Amino acid sequence: MSRASKITFALSCVFCVTTVIGVHIVQDMERNTLHQGPIKDAKRVAEKKAEKAEEQQIKKSLPSSGLDEAAKQKKRNFNKNDHDFQQELKKKYTAIQPLTGEVVTKDGEVVKK
Repeated sequence: MSRASKITFALSCVFCVTTVIGVHIVQDMERNTLHQGPIKDAKRVAEKKAEKAEEQQIKKSLPSSGLDEAAKQKKRNFNKNDHDFQQELKKKYTAIQPLTGEVVTKDGEVVKK
């Protein structure tokens, strides 16, 4: 064998071994990353439970009548504003395209419900 072919063969072998080792390293890293997912989820769930328990303690310690009524009033105001906004949108879109209950197909046929 010539010197050039020996060098090419050696470089090919080194490249092959390096690729195989690299793939195994990447697989190990991915496996470890995937293993951390459930651990992080368990921590997140535990933190949420702790926060929820803390909120329950705060609610128990505060006078509930004023807090609940204020929250209910805030919710009512939000719902009323949202309802008014939706009514305005309905008027606007009805003016642009009236609602007749007819369905027009691609061929131009009118189908009534």
